Amino acid sequence: MSDEEFNILYEKHVAGTCTAAEQQRLDAYLATLETSTELPWDEATMGNQTATRRALLDQLTASRQPVRAITPRWQWWSMAAVVALLLLATGLYRWQQRPVNPVATASPTTPRPAPDFAPGRNQATLMLADGSTIRLDDAQNGIVAQQGGTTVQKTQAGALRYDANSQRAAAQFNTVTTPRGGQYQLVLPDGSRVWLNAASSLRFPTAFAGQERRVELTGEAYFEVAKNAKQPFKVGVGATEVTVLGTHFNVMAYPDEPALTTTLLEGAVRVSNGPHQAVLHPGQQARQQASGALAVAAVDPQHAVAWKNGYFVFNDESIESIMRQVSRWYDVDVEYQGKMAGKDFNGTVSRFQSASQVLQLLELTGAVHFKTQNNRITVLP
Repeated sequence: MSDEEFNILYEKHVAGTCTAAEQQRLDAYLATLETSTELPWDEATMGNQTATRRALLDQLTASRQPVRAITPRWQWWSMAAVVALLLLATGLYRWQQRPVNPVATASPTTPRPAPDFAPGRNQATLMLADGSTIRLDDAQNGIVAQQGGTTVQKTQAGALRYDANSQRAAAQFNTVTTPRGGQYQLVLPDGSRVWLNAASSLRFPTAFAGQERRVELTGEAYFEVAKNAKQPFKVGVGATEVTVLGTHFNVMAYPDEPALTTTLLEGAVRVSNGPHQAVLHPGQQARQQASGALAVAAVDPQHAVAWKNGYFVFNDESIESIMRQVSRWYDVDVEYQGKMAGKDFNGTVSRFQSASQVLQLLELTGAVHFKTQNNRITVLP
């Protein structure tokens, strides 16, 4: 059964609309997950196979029970994540220079760390041209502001939409800012769509006039730009500029990350920083180091936009890189005790799991352990 087919069947299961045949097919698939032994397993790195599978299947089975206090959509995220984590436990996580005796620490019975941290949610602050602010997560759906000739409204889907009432609408600058533990979507006056990740901000005009459409970004955002060959779309990130005509791309520019990255999914973009320039094609990523130099490489673009689709995706990822993402999304502080070098992880985890569930799955590898206190996570070898 494909992941897509499983997701469809599980959504119908939660909604109570599965036919008898569909329910039987879903149950049969879950049974194969419990009994399958075909996937590779390394006892030295992953612990006892039977115990680890059983621990994850318990989570899988528990998540199948419809809970009235949770909407079907949230149950679907939980279920999809458990399936992904079951795959993770059958060989997707690995590390280099592993401990001499990891078996004792790889037990799936490791107690859940406390306190727990809830995942992020849709929350942001809108700052209008006059400096006043609106908490978007508290605002009612409908019109939230009038800026010149532009109407600003919060949609039923929880996004912010700008509608210019005329071509002569006066341009004023607004800023949408997400905190740690927040994300938000907005539709710009030209129809371009933007997804803001946690701890990010976007400054933009309420109407695009002149020869270009320019916005300024800090943090991370995914853009689906409305095509307009006569008015190029530009994203400014400090001294770096990304120029497009109509395309889908992701820009990550957090100050605590080692490089600024621009990843292209569709179309073409030009990344420039002073004398350094690079033109990207779909499936390429430009990495800009502190010196301003650009390096272009082929990547899986879905990895770069996994956050927008509700997942953490780790691809030979260091624990430091993973914990930077955890810190921003769960609004927690992170510190380290002991050496972490040489431990790389691979896997997919839902961003809608609680922090303790994510940390537990990392601990199942035996390569890393965690201690939590107040709003701080301590990472231990």
